[in-house]
Amino acid sequence: MARRGGERGGERGGERRDGGADRDRGQDRDRDREPYHEFDLGEPERESVAALKAILTRVAAVVKPLGLTPQESTDLVQRMYESTLDLDTTLAGEPDDKRRSLLLRHVQDAEIRREDDVLVVDYPA
Repeated sequence: MARRGGERGGERGGERRDGGADRDRGQDRDRDREPYHEFDLGEPERESVAALKAILTRVAAVVKPLGLTPQESTDLVQRMYESTLDLDTTLAGEPDDKRRSLLLRHVQDAEIRREDDVLVVDYPA
């Protein structure tokens, strides 16, 4: 890219000509490759992440068949997550394993369809 008058180039302007940007990108890639440690998350956060992953998987499966726009996909994820949080509140007294399996089943068994250009989500009873 050409420089315009008044801009300082090279080392004088504080820019690096030694490929520093490439090195920075390399460091970002290395950081992205570091192993993910689940123990860094507390139990509620792990369950929330698991529920969100299930929701994203479920929504991804219907994007093409239902012709969802990016905004519709985002709205659907939000609606499903709110429903999952509501159910989680309802199941607060249940053992963790039972609650976790019910939450995941709630998401996986949801029926998502279009009715008159409106997205409808029906959950199992």
